[in-house]
Amino acid sequence: MNAKIISIFVVMIFICTCCGTRIDQNNQKIIERSELESQAFKTINDFYGLLNHKQYQRAAELYGGSYDVLVDYNPSIKKGDESNLLRAACRFNGFVCLDILSAELIDVNDQGEFIYEVKFANPDESEFVLGPCCGATEEEMPPKSSFTVHVECEADGSCLVMDLPPYLP
Repeated sequence: MNAKIISIFVVMIFICTCCGTRIDQNNQKIIERSELESQAFKTINDFYGLLNHKQYQRAAELYGGSYDVLVDYNPSIKKGDESNLLRAACRFNGFVCLDILSAELIDVNDQGEFIYEVKFANPDESEFVLGPCCGATEEEMPPKSSFTVHVECEADGSCLVMDLPPYLP
């Protein structure tokens, strides 16, 4: 009988290993890193795409960063009204809500944080470039076309974008 149980156990370990799925001590499925990378990439594309297409409620479900600056910019919007805060960010507050042109993974840490170097696409699909502002010269404020974006993922595969879109003062 013990040999049969051991055989079943070995087969189960083999199946879980082959499928790329692990089970933790609480019998919860753990997503492998490559699956998390795919989910992080999908989340970052979905979040900025939803903002660009004015689907603020759905975008708010993918955002885990701070809303403090948006609350400060929009005192008439309640602090917990994330979708309207994102709407105001894109429509009135100077945040540039564009689709992603490219996103290159530049770092991953053991806490499930994926760091991307992101380039955004203008409506004509050219690369968005944030130029100097507020009277600064290009020497004082060089144009910027790449932006660092953090995505935090849990072991269960859920991911949240932690950074708002680029800001034009």
